[in-house]
Amino acid sequence: EQTEINTTMNAFVPYLAALHQQDLLQQAEIQRRFNLSTASQPSVPAWRRSLSRLLASVAGSLDPSVEVTRTALPAGRGANALPAC
Repeated sequence: EQTEINTTMNAFVPYLAALHQQDLLQQAEIQRRFNLSTASQPSVPAWRRSLSRLLASVAGSLDPSVEVTRTALPAGRGANALPAC
């Protein structure tokens, strides 16, 4: 009877291993997508930062009494970001 149980259990091993492998692959895909979605990206695109610097320098050249300071970036991301209070 013990050999019958072992034979039955051995028949399920490849199936269980395939299920486990599939679970690992799904977890790896979820982790990969998470890593891509949270990759460090600047909250303000480079072209907008460059444009901001250009406009600040033009404003400074038009009115030298105005001191151009670098402002803190708003909390959040993109155009819908709210300024920190």
